[in-house]
Amino acid sequence: MAKKLMINCGTCDARSVSEETLKSYEHIMINAGSMVVTPESKNLMNGYGVTINCGDVIELDRDVQLNSVNGSMQINSTDQVPERRIFLALNGSLEIGPDTQDILAKYEAIHVNGSVTYPQSMSGKIPLKVNGDTICYPDDAIVLKRSAVIDRLFALRAKARTYWAAKRLIMVDPQLDGETLAAKGATFSAGEAVIAESKVESVIDLIDEKTEITIVPDGTQVVLDDLELNTMAGKKYGSRLCVFGDLEIPETGKQTLEQLEYLNVQGDVRVQGGLEDLLARKLTVLKGKVQVIRGRYLKDKLFLRISREMLEQEPEGLTICDCVQVNLDHNIPGTLIQEKLQLDSCVKVHCTPEQEPAVSLVCQDVVQISTQSEGEESGIGGMVNHVLGTAGETADTRFVSAGDYVL
Repeated sequence: MAKKLMINCGTCDARSVSEETLKSYEHIMINAGSMVVTPESKNLMNGYGVTINCGDVIELDRDVQLNSVNGSMQINSTDQVPERRIFLALNGSLEIGPDTQDILAKYEAIHVNGSVTYPQSMSGKIPLKVNGDTICYPDDAIVLKRSAVIDRLFALRAKARTYWAAKRLIMVDPQLDGETLAAKGATFSAGEAVIAESKVESVIDLIDEKTEITIVPDGTQVVLDDLELNTMAGKKYGSRLCVFGDLEIPETGKQTLEQLEYLNVQGDVRVQGGLEDLLARKLTVLKGKVQVIRGRYLKDKLFLRISREMLEQEPEGLTICDCVQVNLDHNIPGTLIQEKLQLDSCVKVHCTPEQEPAVSLVCQDVVQISTQSEGEESGIGGMVNHVLGTAGETADTRFVSAGDYVL
C-alpha cells in the first residue's frame, strides 16, 4: 500500500475526512486552488502529517452544497430557488441578472476566478469574492453580448430601453438607421463603440457620454477575434479592416495586405520578414506591438524538438510561436541560437546551462527557461516525470489529479 498521498486539484473538499483515512498514510500533500474544511476537519488534519499548498482555505458546514464550475454561468430570475445552501467556486465568467435576490440568498459564498457582471443596485449585497474583473450595469438596462452588433435588424426590433454591452458596441452596418433608433427611444451604454463615419451624427446622442468612441471609414469590417490575413480573409472582409485581436500576416498574405485601404489592429501583429515595410505603410491604428517573423515559422505545437541541423538548414532561421514545450538539442552552440532562432509566447524552453544566455536573448513572452543536465529525460516522457517524479520516488506514493476532489 502507498505510504504517501499527493493530491493536485482545483478544489479539495476535506469536510468529511476521517481519522482512518489520515492514519493510512505517512504523509499527505494537497496542492489545490481552494481547500474546503470544517473547524473539526481542520483540527483533525493538524494532528497528522498533512501539508497543504492552496490559494484559499474556506470553512463551510457539511450540509452546504459545493458547486465547482469551469466556464461561464448565469444566475437569472427564472432559475429555481435552490433547496440547499450553496458555495460556488467558478473559474470563468459569471453573469447575475436582476431580481435574483431570492436565489442569491441561498448562496453561502461565491468565489470567482475570472469576471462577474451584475446590476448596479446589488453592489455590496452579494457574498462575492472575485479574482478578476467586476462589472456593474444599469438596473433597467437590457444586457447584450459583450461585443454587440447594432445593425438594421436590431433597429427594427428596438424598444424604449437602455441597451448595455460589457465591452463594445459595433455600429458599422451601412443600412443601420439611427433615426429609427432615436424614434423608438433606444439608448446605449458600453465601454467603447465602433461607429462607421456616416453613422456618427445619427447615433452619437443615443450613446452614454462615458463610452469611448472609435470612428472607422464606411465599409469597414470588424473582426472580434485573431485573424490570419490570407487570400480568403481578403475575399471575406474586403479592403477595410478593424481587428479586435491579434493579426498574423504570412508570406501568402502579401497581396491581401497590398489591397488594404484601412487597417486598425487592437492587438499585436506578427508579420513575415520582408513585409514589415508594406505593413508600416498600411497600418492606420495599432494598439499592440509588431513582431517580424524570421525565416521558417512553426507554431501551436505541444512538444517541439529543435536540432542543430534544423537551424543550419534554414538560411533565415526559425521562428517558434505558441508552443507548450520546446527542447533544444545539447549540441547547438549559442552563436547559432542567437543567429538563427526566435522564440515567442511559448510556455517552457529546455536547454543546457551553456545555452541559457543565448536562449534568453532570443525569447519573448516565454514563461520559463529551464536547464537540463545531460541524460535528463526530455520529450513527453520527461514532461510526465517532471510532474510525477522518478519511478523510485513514486513507488510508495499515490497520485491524484482532478478538477475537484473529496478527501
